[in-house]
Amino acid sequence: MERLNPLPWQEPLWRRLHAIREQLPHALLLHGMRGIGKRHFARALAQALLCETPAADGRGCGQCAGCQLFSAENHPDLRWLVPAADRPPRDDGDIADEAEGVVDAKKAKSRAILIDQVRAIAEFLALASHRGGRRIVLLYPVEALNGPAANALLKLLEEPPPGALFIAVTDDLDAVLPTVRSRCVLLRAPVPDAAAALAWLRASGVEDAEERLAEAGGAPVGLDEDNDRELTADLKQRLLEALGKGGRLQLADVVSVVPARDVPIASAIRLFQRWGWDLLAERTADRVRYYPRRKRTIAAVARECEAGPLLDWLAQLGNLQATAEHPLNARLVVESALIAYMDAVRPTTTGPMGRDA
Repeated sequence: MERLNPLPWQEPLWRRLHAIREQLPHALLLHGMRGIGKRHFARALAQALLCETPAADGRGCGQCAGCQLFSAENHPDLRWLVPAADRPPRDDGDIADEAEGVVDAKKAKSRAILIDQVRAIAEFLALASHRGGRRIVLLYPVEALNGPAANALLKLLEEPPPGALFIAVTDDLDAVLPTVRSRCVLLRAPVPDAAAALAWLRASGVEDAEERLAEAGGAPVGLDEDNDRELTADLKQRLLEALGKGGRLQLADVVSVVPARDVPIASAIRLFQRWGWDLLAERTADRVRYYPRRKRTIAAVARECEAGPLLDWLAQLGNLQATAEHPLNARLVVESALIAYMDAVRPTTTGPMGRDA
């Protein structure tokens, strides 16, 4: 049976909350960078609070009826308030929405949290607890609430029913409406140092832990995020080799490197963004963050280009990332990003006009 424990670097925060277990506020908002285990912590806390025989340190036992119901995602006193696209599938392949209905798995799943979902939560909180404890709502990401949903949620946060607890998570605190933030107790999620992150990854059996941690920007839990849309090792290698050509990259290279189908746009764009940020970091501070094993190649490309065009390219990538979930021609999107890169890293001239016309 699943027993969720806080990650090693989360222990101090866990102890703080355990010390006030019986006096917890009605709404906690856990915030911090992506990929450091915030959702894991939220789920572990929810299980612990619903556990009927918790351990002395407040952790769930993993054996009682409450923990069994939690592991089966069928606890009557727990609800998820998340976008339909982020909801884990049931055994039948469907995705349960938060209005107690079922969304057809073949339909496009919303990336927003909608007002009907919040209304369903209000109905849930209006009922008495089924097992005599708290009623818990796991809410993430908070910034996914659309306008009407956020307004409906405010009413619940302003006048929470007795025994209700919201455990909310965000990767971007600034994107959360101030009216929502002000009605929650903010908790900054702990960030693991490199040694702790590497130790955890190695204990989890992750190969090339140091390289993968660097690519994830020091966020160990983020390594497997979006796994179903992740780049294959072969495609990732080919894209990095194409980027490494810098100003020598040709249209023929772009056409040959991008496959005709099944290109994960979001993952490819993230790879391009990390490469661009490493180029800028190399130019300004003589260091790289995401691809340290390719520092020599990155330094060679960085010497030939200018910061302005690189920043323009990164801005283009940001726009592409914002539309990555739309039904675009994936191959054309990735090819266009590489073609824009060709222009961004064209070697500079030594004359007074700077870059070639």
